[in-house]
Amino acid sequence: MPTPEGTDLTGAVRTALGETGAIGATVRQIATRLDDRPDRVALVLDELRSRGDVLRMGRGLFVLRDFERLAERDDFVDPAAFVERFERETGVAMGAYAGPITFRSNEAVPVHRWWPYVQGYSAEFVAGVLTHADLPRRATVLDPFAGSGTTLVEARRAGAHAVGTELLAPAVLAARVKTHFELDPRTLVSGARRVLQRAERGSAGPLPFLRETRRQFAPAALTDLTRLRDALSRREDALSNALRLAFGRILIPSSRLHRSPCLGYGKRRSGPSVPPFEMFRAAIEEMAADLLGLSAERGRWGPPADVATRDARVGGWRARSVDLAITSPPYVSGMDYVMNYKVDLAWLGFASSYADLVALRRAQVACDNLPRRETAAYLDTSAVSDPWLAEILPRIRENLRKKATYRRDDMHAVVHRYFADLRPVLKGVFRALVPGGRFVVVVGDSLLAGVYVPGDLLLARLGEASGFRIVSVEVARPRRSGQRRSFELRETIVTLERPRSAA
Repeated sequence: MPTPEGTDLTGAVRTALGETGAIGATVRQIATRLDDRPDRVALVLDELRSRGDVLRMGRGLFVLRDFERLAERDDFVDPAAFVERFERETGVAMGAYAGPITFRSNEAVPVHRWWPYVQGYSAEFVAGVLTHADLPRRATVLDPFAGSGTTLVEARRAGAHAVGTELLAPAVLAARVKTHFELDPRTLVSGARRVLQRAERGSAGPLPFLRETRRQFAPAALTDLTRLRDALSRREDALSNALRLAFGRILIPSSRLHRSPCLGYGKRRSGPSVPPFEMFRAAIEEMAADLLGLSAERGRWGPPADVATRDARVGGWRARSVDLAITSPPYVSGMDYVMNYKVDLAWLGFASSYADLVALRRAQVACDNLPRRETAAYLDTSAVSDPWLAEILPRIRENLRKKATYRRDDMHAVVHRYFADLRPVLKGVFRALVPGGRFVVVVGDSLLAGVYVPGDLLLARLGEASGFRIVSVEVARPRRSGQRRSFELRETIVTLERPRSAA
């Protein structure tokens, strides 16, 4: 939509923002739409903001004031409307959860602090669920999206048999090491001493394939990290895995990056940086101290955990073998785990090319960085079985059509694929649970392309369609939309149960 010669740019910017509606647009997107210069558009937007006609939202987006309060618009279905509809259709009232939930508290908890997997829930939350479940001794507890093993660690400590599946290889490594309570702390310390001695004698090694590696690390840190990496054993025994995990733990702290929650460049750290060798030594000493403290509980440990590198959609869990399942799946169009952990994947040798990263992203539950060829089969939403999704997906598609410059024009297909990915997981867990067994899921909602997507309620509905009974839906904490910071989202605990009468 080029700006005609002699027309009012202010009016053209207003028109463009009116067409993009609740999604909004960035300076560059508006300039492209109007075939004008970004600096001229920015000046107009500054003037409109000073008048109060335009607002700046999250991610550099601008919207007309008419679209500030989405809940007041006739063309927007807000969270309250979905909650009321859910309660009416299911008979389950939404409640509130009062306990701790976020993973942040794990950073200071023994064993859990060994690898900073920031997307997850707290050890205290899992311990509370296990206590409330009142499981028999040697019960089996499953986490289909095991992450770095928060559920598995607490389940084994509680005397249960912990079973988990996870596709992200560095997280699998963390879960296996964190649940191997038998590792002798003295053996760990002496093994680390030998690694450091080899690293000190070694020379700088080759860099990982990531193109931005030299930007991510200072030259001295790069030299030390390649020496440490090359001094590690390639064996797959408990000690070698623990030493690799300690190395993986220091990668981001040794870099110019941060991961809170997404991988990016942080502010320059104040004060002298800690050399990687010293970070590695400190990580090993902390792990050894935690193992020593854990040994006092030896009489209460459950059997060794089973952690498989496997797609949760495939499942593979034995029928009626699980007493309780606890997990937190990826959220709707949420974290791109491959992007967030690409440094770990490359440095730990789990990926050797960008093609490896693409293949892993294709295999995981859909996120908004999914390759477009993976969404092609989900562009058509006419055969969607869930009536809520049948309403939501066309709204997303229509908003994308209006804006025409959204980061991807197939976002409705990404959302469609996401819920299609969850169905086999739900069915697999249902089959694995004993009658009366429960599935506790921590999940969130989303605001996408100006459309509210109640991911928690939709998961509960899909669970019911898979044979589960919805026990409860409890809001654990508020969150904020990355699309517009003023819009409040939530994190929710959905509890499902396999009925005792189920076939």
